[in-house]
Amino acid sequence: MKTILAALFLALSSVSCATTPTASVERILVEFSVQPGQRAEFIEELHKILVDTRAFEGCLAATVWTHELDSDTVWIYEEWEARENQVAYVTWRGETGNTAHLGPYLTGPPRFLWLNEHQ
Repeated sequence: MKTILAALFLALSSVSCATTPTASVERILVEFSVQPGQRAEFIEELHKILVDTRAFEGCLAATVWTHELDSDTVWIYEEWEARENQVAYVTWRGETGNTAHLGPYLTGPPRFLWLNEHQ
């Protein structure tokens, strides 16, 4: 049994589980403070509008995240080809008003947290 475990450990230790990200990718967390008890409904609405987000020029990824101990916060993790693409996207959302229906779910404005990787 020890031999099998040692072989498995050696095999796994030689596999790199991290990839080197492309330097040009911009990453952002959009943080939403949600009304108590409204998180599930808010997430359902987010999934409906994220179809357009993912289709927007320059969007590489947009996923919804929560923390099991914080029932009133929702994050969207986004990756963009350039920061300008995300800024244009937010401007487009504001001009169309197609996210106004999310307002009643929130306790305040979203926070935009640009991420910087440190290696």
